[in-house]
Amino acid sequence: MKTILLDFNVTETPEQVQAYLALTMEFPEHYGNNLDALYDMLTEEREDRCVGFFPGRPDRPVSPYLEKVKRVFADAARENPHLGVIFSELEDNYEEE
Repeated sequence: MKTILLDFNVTETPEQVQAYLALTMEFPEHYGNNLDALYDMLTEEREDRCVGFFPGRPDRPVSPYLEKVKRVFADAARENPHLGVIFSELEDNYEEE
């Protein structure tokens, strides 16, 4: 299993987030750099991956976008048995019922 730690403290804009994801997740060149493409890449993954998701300080301008990225990761992990995601906030690791 491959382990990937995503520390979004190095990003300040949605464009930087997407570039960071493409690099860190080793997405192919044709990656679309948007949330739909991210979902597609995560749900199509067939190699077991465990991803640690660390969004950084919540007071940054990029934080609302990172909330959307976090939702994409959570949705994709429910869909793809090869993807496990651990969020830095404990309560984010449990599904709402």
